[in-house]
Amino acid sequence: MVGVAGRSKGCNTCRRRRVKCDEAKPQCSRCIKAGFVCMGYERVTQWRHTSVASRPVSRSQGSECTELTHNSLVNLGPAPELSLAAFEGDMCTAQMFRNFVWKSYGSLWLDQAAQGRLGNLSLNAVKALARLNFGLSNRVQDFQVQGATQYGKCLRVLAEELGKDRLGVYDKRTLVVPILVLMMVSAIQADRTGAIYHLRAIGKVLVICGPAAFQRQPLRNAFEAARATLLVASLHSRRRTFLETPSWQDEPYELDPSSKPEQAHILDVFVMIPGFLEEINCLDEMTLHLSDELVDSAFISDEHRDHYASLCQRINAQLERLYRWRWEWQRKYGRRVTIDQSYPSPEFRGLASNPMGTGRLHFDRPVYANDIMLYNAALMFIMALIWKLQPSRAASVIDICARRASASSTPTSPESPISPLPNSYFEPLSWPGTALSIRDPAIEICRVFDWQCRHHEQHSYFNDQTCMYLFPMGMARTVLDPDPEYRMWMDNMLDFNPMTVGYGRGGGSIVGFSSFITRAALDPDAYSPRDSV
Repeated sequence: MVGVAGRSKGCNTCRRRRVKCDEAKPQCSRCIKAGFVCMGYERVTQWRHTSVASRPVSRSQGSECTELTHNSLVNLGPAPELSLAAFEGDMCTAQMFRNFVWKSYGSLWLDQAAQGRLGNLSLNAVKALARLNFGLSNRVQDFQVQGATQYGKCLRVLAEELGKDRLGVYDKRTLVVPILVLMMVSAIQADRTGAIYHLRAIGKVLVICGPAAFQRQPLRNAFEAARATLLVASLHSRRRTFLETPSWQDEPYELDPSSKPEQAHILDVFVMIPGFLEEINCLDEMTLHLSDELVDSAFISDEHRDHYASLCQRINAQLERLYRWRWEWQRKYGRRVTIDQSYPSPEFRGLASNPMGTGRLHFDRPVYANDIMLYNAALMFIMALIWKLQPSRAASVIDICARRASASSTPTSPESPISPLPNSYFEPLSWPGTALSIRDPAIEICRVFDWQCRHHEQHSYFNDQTCMYLFPMGMARTVLDPDPEYRMWMDNMLDFNPMTVGYGRGGGSIVGFSSFITRAALDPDAYSPRDSV
């Protein structure tokens, strides 16, 4: 044929028949005369990767090639010269989202940041986190260097944006997302200085923008993550935070109050505690023991006495508020928690049973378990403060707050408006007010986490936000760690997943909680007035 040697221009039928084509259009004459259907001249493009495709073998080499094929294994994988550079970013991001603690913490906003939908700074911050995490997890030095370099670039851009005074230059509320991601980078680097810088930056952005700036998703979820992060820092520093004002608790949800998650209601109570801790630090040692008969009240000023009474009253009010929330949660979601009848299943036989021997819990989805864990964490903190400030009256205070919450929250019916609820109404969880020792909510946290650690994959399925996943377990460890049986139980649960292995095992107390724990709070039955001296 005329043209390039070896390149036929004939019709597809003649090429298959391996005969010469006269190339007549639209159908060749040779096909028509022979009675064949001419299939035209259009060619179908076939893509073939030259590095893995089989190469033609000459007839002289055929026997040798056949012999090698029979005597050795054929490698059908990609050739060594292929590069995975184009997929490095995807691999790093995929491994980052395998961390369900991060994924649930950054629900909605972290995923959109990784897609580049929240600005270049957010995208680059996610890239820094993903590469650094991949490098540290797999001990790949190049990825660690790339992540650290990207992190440094993001810090410079962030400093420039925070330095701009005019809000019109840049919508500063979107800066919350990259700051949160960079906070996660500083956490895996154990960079305390960087973490402090990011905490101040988050507080600055929230104050500048105001609560109404975070009424729409995904920034509303980002606000909740930022609020939880600032809360933990405030508990540690024992300093009051601006987040305790009502506007920061209500305005982000003004567009749709019913969409406020239960987690946010508990955080509304939790953000009040740093202010209480700051006031306690301001009281002198005598004021801390006003209830002690050995202290002469004549040496205590009226100002200190009034301050003490006001502080106790406000703490008690938050306990009652927390109990009311628990009643409301039971009314809405009480049926979502049951005793797991299918346990033990084969894949969970390695988990130790709880020391109390009670049945294992089952939740319909992780968010319900997280609600109960966070509730018990707040309950532990408030009860510890009540036992510290009012040891002789703590039991009666807890009982009064529980009764008030019950009176204002107990569901009634027209047929029996004052009929008492059965004792099983809150089962298999604890009835509000029945626990006087902070050990009881700590144990309930562990019972709930026993389900959480076995169903962590559901976090990705439901995509619910969990801002303080491990915080309640940290508080429970502070109380239960001295007991070897409970310590082994907690270690076993935390070590069940690589993302939580070893959490809290190094000792110490989360946010300094142990300094507020008294003997009376651990064992109310053994309380004596002299224990407060």
